[in-house]
Amino acid sequence: MPIKIKEQSPWKSQVLVIKALFKRELITRFGKYKLGAVWVLLDPLLTVLFLGLILGPLLDRSRGEIPYIFFLLCGFMLLKMVTGPLNAGLSAVSANQGLLVFKKVQPIDPFIARFLFQLATNALALVVFCIIAYWIGVVMSLEHLFKAAACVLLSWLIGSGLGLQLGIVCHRHNELEKVVGYMQRPLLWISCVIHPLDGVPPEYRVYLLYNPLVHTIEYMRMCLFPSYVVDDVNLIYPAAWALCVITMGLITYRNNRHFLTRR
Repeated sequence: MPIKIKEQSPWKSQVLVIKALFKRELITRFGKYKLGAVWVLLDPLLTVLFLGLILGPLLDRSRGEIPYIFFLLCGFMLLKMVTGPLNAGLSAVSANQGLLVFKKVQPIDPFIARFLFQLATNALALVVFCIIAYWIGVVMSLEHLFKAAACVLLSWLIGSGLGLQLGIVCHRHNELEKVVGYMQRPLLWISCVIHPLDGVPPEYRVYLLYNPLVHTIEYMRMCLFPSYVVDDVNLIYPAAWALCVITMGLITYRNNRHFLTRR
């Protein structure tokens, strides 16, 4: 009598595939370095220290009791919550093209694994930096952690939705990957990463508020630092953005899923 082998459900199989791809991302990203995962902290920290030492004395944009380094770090980490999954999505298909020949590996699985990897690493770095700030005596509030987590999640969802859409489009047209890279460069200046919203003249401030990152970054600072107060920002606007870009990303994937599996 033949032995029946119980097949796994499609959902469980997809979870196992995403876990394997997640581990692959971890090894690929940090396996070749001696410091390994420590670079999760060193990479943003060195960038922020460099920018802080150069721009801090020039801008002098500390607000309340926030040192400029932590002011800048908060904005930079939320910016990475968007640009991280966005850039990861651009090469998600090409980097895992050989795995798509397997039936259980769906084209969306590399995207999900890379997006979750960016969320896990950047969120871990942000938590560690907040602990360090609290430990060295920076005045921080723990009363609005859920709202702070919402800022992180909404930023990540926006980046993931854009990464899914642009990753598929760039897989069809490789040259657009360069264009996407150039389009990200102004984000450091128009997302209130290096300066507060109140430091922008009122006639230009209204235009910056169309950027959902301005809302999540400034709202995050208000959640963590009680002395920091900003008007005109909310989480409803970036939530609407997140819903729209995720929906558009899924529609784009559904319309191109067969094209993505071509060798």
